[in-house]
Amino acid sequence: MDFNSGMGAVQRRMAQTQEGVGRRKATFEALGIAAGQHVLDLGCGGGHLLRDLALSVGSKGRAVGLDPSEPQINAAKDLCKELDNVEFSQDSATRLSFADDAFDSVASIQVLEYIPDVDAALAEVHRVLKPTGRFVSVSVLWDHWRFHGPEPKLNEQMHEAFKAHCSHQMLPLQMPAKLARHGFVGAQCTPIGFMNNSLHHNSFAWLASSLLSHFAQKQGIPKADVERWREQLDQAVEDGRFGFVSMPVLTTAIAR
Repeated sequence: MDFNSGMGAVQRRMAQTQEGVGRRKATFEALGIAAGQHVLDLGCGGGHLLRDLALSVGSKGRAVGLDPSEPQINAAKDLCKELDNVEFSQDSATRLSFADDAFDSVASIQVLEYIPDVDAALAEVHRVLKPTGRFVSVSVLWDHWRFHGPEPKLNEQMHEAFKAHCSHQMLPLQMPAKLARHGFVGAQCTPIGFMNNSLHHNSFAWLASSLLSHFAQKQGIPKADVERWREQLDQAVEDGRFGFVSMPVLTTAIAR
């Protein structure tokens, strides 16, 4: 997914929905943040979690936001502009420039599934974490990220096209074993799924339908078919049979 395009703005809107706020709250609470800590937000996007982290660790702490997308970094800088304990990086997640044992905790919300070599990223996260440091990530079970309501054949075509948007469809199932191989202990996975029955313009589902429509056309589905799918979503809402379901999973572990 190219978050340097207009899709970056859509992602930032999704982060501000009630579902985005809930996911961020669950991540923040799992990190066990304390004043004075050094924390890394791996894939900080528009900086919503990063700002919360910086406010929490205070002037003696440090919050670092990493994202490869310049528009996302610029949005995060703007959101955090009044804070003097925030730093930014455009490192690759698989080759971090930070010293060993640099952070008390690392957070990563919906990033790892987009990295082809997840193992290399986890090795780097472990390297930059202090012993007993916390790693908290959210990844999605994409087979369960689904719209309901359009005619089945077209709906399936749209979802099949979307599979190409990330490298790993069901990463949470593999995370405990991967984390153990890279020196983490105590891995736990907690589903934080949700369902929308509405397509109001601040719903996660409405923004997700824009994301899927954009990507499906990039994958070669004709614009007319995409528009027909969107019309069928609206009709399903009118008929009272629309639904959108997503199954993010919160994974936590401790560096050994």
